[in-house]
Formats: sequence, C-alpha cells, structure tokens
Amino acid sequence: MNRSTKITITVVIAGALVATVAFKLMSNQKEVAAKVYHPDINTAVVVQVDTVDAGRFDVTAAFTGSFSPNREVTIGSETSGRVVNVNVQEGSQVSTGQRIAQLDDRLVQAQLQSAQASYDRAVNTLARYQQGSSGVTQLQMDNAKTEILTTQAQIEQLKTQIRQFTISAPFGGIITSRSFELGAIVSPGMQMATLTDISSVKLEISVPEKSIAQFSLGQTIYVKTDVYPDAPFRGKVDMIGSKADASHNFQVKILVPNPKSAIKSGMYGTVVLNSEASGDALTIPRSALLGSSVKPQVYVVEAGVSKLRDIQTGSGNELRIEVVGGLRKGEIVVSGGLVNLSDGTKVSIAN
Repeated sequence: MNRSTKITITVVIAGALVATVAFKLMSNQKEVAAKVYHPDINTAVVVQVDTVDAGRFDVTAAFTGSFSPNREVTIGSETSGRVVNVNVQEGSQVSTGQRIAQLDDRLVQAQLQSAQASYDRAVNTLARYQQGSSGVTQLQMDNAKTEILTTQAQIEQLKTQIRQFTISAPFGGIITSRSFELGAIVSPGMQMATLTDISSVKLEISVPEKSIAQFSLGQTIYVKTDVYPDAPFRGKVDMIGSKADASHNFQVKILVPNPKSAIKSGMYGTVVLNSEASGDALTIPRSALLGSSVKPQVYVVEAGVSKLRDIQTGSGNELRIEVVGGLRKGEIVVSGGLVNLSDGTKVSIAN
C-alpha cells in the first residue's frame, strides 16, 4: 500500500469519527431540550389573596439608635509639671474630687512657705505698731497693713497654683482612657485621661417627620436592647431636635438611668411605639408588598389575572401596613405565591 492510499484511509476514518461525535451531541441536545420545563402560559398560577380592608389597627414604629454616656470629659492639666504620682488605671472607678495624678509642686510649696513667713512678720509688725510704740508714724502703720494684704493675696494665689498640681475627677465615673505615665512632663491643655459617666446614658435615635409628633419632652419611653431583650429600660425624652436633616429625620435623645452600668456606651437600643391608625385606614398584609420602600407595589387580581400596581404606603405593624394611595377598599391583592407571578399572569385563588 502506497503512502497516498494510507493518507486517504486516515482521512476517511477521522471524518467518520467526527460525524459520529456530532450526531451524538445533537441527540443529547434534543434530549436535554425535551427535559426542560416550559410553563404553559394558559395554566393559572395558584396564589393566596387578601382583601383591602378599612378599619382601626395598631401601628408599631421601631426606632433604633446607639447609647452614649450622659457625661464624658477629657481631663487635662492647668499647669506644667512632672507627674510624681499616678492614682488611676484605665477602667478605674472614681468619685467626685478623687485624685487622678499629682504633679511636682515642691517649688510652689516653697514659695508658699516664704509668703506665709512674710505674712506672719507683717502681722507681728502691725501688732507692735498698734501697741503704741513711740516713734511709729502713720506711714509705717499703712505700710504694715499693705504688706499684710499683699502677702495674703500672694498666699491665696500660691494655694490656687498648688491645687492645680493635683489632677482630680470633676465628677464620678470610669477612667476610659489614660495617656500619661509616672515621670511624664505635662503642659496646660494636654489630654491626660478621659472620664466617662454611664450612671445614666442617652439613646440617640433618628425619627422620620411623620412620626415626630409621637414624642414629647419628658415623655416616658421604654427601650429594648439586644443584650437584655427581656428587660426593657425606662427612660424619658430629654431632647427633640428642632431641625430636620436632609432626609427629613429629627434627632431625639432619651435619657435612661443606668445605676448598675448594665448598658455600655456604643450598645444598640430600640424604641417601639404603638398607636392606633384612623378608623378609615386601608390596610393590606405586609406579605403582599413588592418593590422597595421608595416604590412599593402589589399584584391586584382583576378578572382572574394579576395586575402589577404602584401604591403609596403609610404606617404599619409587623403584619399589616396602611395604604394611602393606589388601592380601593374591597380590591383583591395577592399575598402568597408571588414567586411565579408577572404582570398579566392568570391566577387561581387557593383561599
């Protein structure tokens, strides 16, 4: 067999293999296509429905925010000096007036002793003059009195300076940060520690314009936390913002007593308010809602067909929501089986 004949046979065999593979692939594609589900557009989708109803219902509004200390200050020094005593650590509980640190005051103490000695001499001199010693002029008497007043002022000034060398807590609380060590040189305005008082805490929440009328100054509010879900904390409305932000929300602060420090700064808290909507409020189940809060939609059943419709919503609770536009009393909305629906789909009502 010559070389040309061998090539011809090889080409024929390769062609046969390619044809066989192609035929097999086409057969598989037909089998796969036959197994793909193609919904029958004439078959109705089974759904659950609800009627747009009017009446009173409890409206629940929840507002979540974070707790912050009622009081928190940065502690610094009013004078320059070297730290000779450190009296607190981070996490230390301190009371009002308790010493946090002591600066070196030896130089000022020496000046105070000198001023005190000058004062004592001036007092003795005036006493001697007043005993009627001969030769004492009125000018000498006046000078002795002036010396007493001057040294008194110096003493008070030095005592004030000495008090500044003791760094004390302005109120009771917890040292949440400390930024100095023994031997450090501090200067006026330098941050040394942060003192936090959480014996009462403030919950800051953002309230939409439509709900702000539910809050009033001094109003008793119950606050829930994730950490203590079964133990709500009682507080009072301490501040209501007078100006809305760009999203038309108002800031509200609620003061919550926290004597056992159970609530920590930064924890989340939620305020839940219940009220009653007007008697003619139209409501639908929340399960009927589609779209977003900006553009809510529902499927309305008309003559056995689903119709997608834009609506406007108002207040609500966990189960139902008020409809303020887009629906009429008595209309039927789809509340279950929404997955397979589209605008214009035939429906079969299960309930």
